[in-house]
Amino acid sequence: MATQQLTIPMFPLNVVILPGETKALHIFEERYKQLVADCIENDANFGIPFIYHQEISHFGVEVKIINVVKKKNNGEMDIVIEGVRVFKLLEYSKVLHPKLYGAGIVEFEEFTHTKPSALLQDLIKDYIWITQQNALAIDAFDEADVYSIARLIDLSSLEKYELIKTTSVYLKEKYLISKIILFTHILKTEEKLKGLFIFN
Repeated sequence: MATQQLTIPMFPLNVVILPGETKALHIFEERYKQLVADCIENDANFGIPFIYHQEISHFGVEVKIINVVKKKNNGEMDIVIEGVRVFKLLEYSKVLHPKLYGAGIVEFEEFTHTKPSALLQDLIKDYIWITQQNALAIDAFDEADVYSIARLIDLSSLEKYELIKTTSVYLKEKYLISKIILFTHILKTEEKLKGLFIFN
């Protein structure tokens, strides 16, 4: 399910940014100031492998810089990044001389855009109705994929990591279905419990 191997700059973090998801980062370490500056100059992307228990995991997400919000004279920056595609990390070098930052050899996931199953669509619509995300059109999921649906639910970085390391769209859907069922059950239970309290 993998495509070509490639060496890309690496910015290990204890977060997972799903494809299509955006996040703001404050860049202050010298090595990452250099990494971001190089990526901007060369119109290049970089990889964020997930750090868990202080160890670099085997999977991560390639990201692109979509905005430089602020840049200080000392090179510190506030940037906005967006997830592009999932990779498997085959080899990691902490420092890629003469650069200060590291790099990794990666194999990109060959992701197939597959329309969500009827079950997954029904579950996410129910979840959105409960969480009152009313700004979303009810047919917004007809052409969605598993990552766009995953961005709508409150997954932790560890849960996102479990999703990206799953090897097929079918298994990713199965994982999301289990999470949405669990989260919906918790939300409905909380609503029921609120009705049992009597305030003086």
